[in-house]
Amino acid sequence: MPVGSVTTEVAPGAAAARTISLISFPLTGVAVAVGQMSGTLTGVTANTLTNTMAGWAAGELSIAATPHLIRITSGAAKGRTFLISTSAGNSATTVTIDAEEAGLVDLTTAGITAGDTYEILACDTLSSLLGTPATTGIQGGANADAADNIQILVQGQYRKYYYNTTREAWVRLGPEQISNNVPVRPDTAITYSRLGQTPLEFTITGRVPTTDRKALVRNSGPTPLANGWPTDTTLATSGIADIPGWVKNSSPTVADTVQINLNGSSRKYYHDGTQWRRVGPNTPSNNVVLGVAEGVIIGKQGTQPGASTVQQNLPYNL
Repeated sequence: MPVGSVTTEVAPGAAAARTISLISFPLTGVAVAVGQMSGTLTGVTANTLTNTMAGWAAGELSIAATPHLIRITSGAAKGRTFLISTSAGNSATTVTIDAEEAGLVDLTTAGITAGDTYEILACDTLSSLLGTPATTGIQGGANADAADNIQILVQGQYRKYYYNTTREAWVRLGPEQISNNVPVRPDTAITYSRLGQTPLEFTITGRVPTTDRKALVRNSGPTPLANGWPTDTTLATSGIADIPGWVKNSSPTVADTVQINLNGSSRKYYHDGTQWRRVGPNTPSNNVVLGVAEGVIIGKQGTQPGASTVQQNLPYNL
């Protein structure tokens, strides 16, 4: 079980203007719970995974403050990772995947079968990752205008969060709901809008990925995707252009796109069928680097429902 650390960097705001960073937290925590944290599946339904020998404590893997992930570690679906539902509590033998993911993929057609192996992982939350102004240096405020803002894609729509210094909690803008327990998946990217005028660094320690990765990408609209590895990669080696249905075209207005933030500036790229190019200058861009703990926003054309899979090979030897 290799363990390492990754530092996620957020660029400072400037002269009361916000700076946008796309960041990610690719390492996962070690799950500490009753029962088999790794084992063999004995059953699969559209939205549940079962191990009759698991011996889990009912509900322990579904606590909102300490969410968990289940990753498939063998078989055709090796590398797929799902958030365990916190609204449908786990039983001693069965976990239900989060409703949002269940709306994008049917587990019975995702290549998962009885006999595949799995591991349970701890999943971070807004509170556990980003902390408070006193602990991490984030800028809080009495309202969102006075604070750093975080955007996370939920059910196809962006939701904005900020640290409310009056309530001493992470709060969702709009309904003003306390949101400390919002899960932050290791394969997603979050948009950090920094108002504070100093840079931030978040250092996390956790399990280093040891298998190839399969991550869901929505068939239409945006998908924030993490660089899921504790090492740099490039557009050419990212596997994004090989997503089923990825639209390649010599015209960037027709092609699917990838958005990257570099030094606070947003740039978009498209694949012309031969290579990656930057929208605008159309410069060749295969070697554009996706840095450690950074992310991209994938933009898919059309209105096709559901999701496809980006497949990425393990980029290092263990």
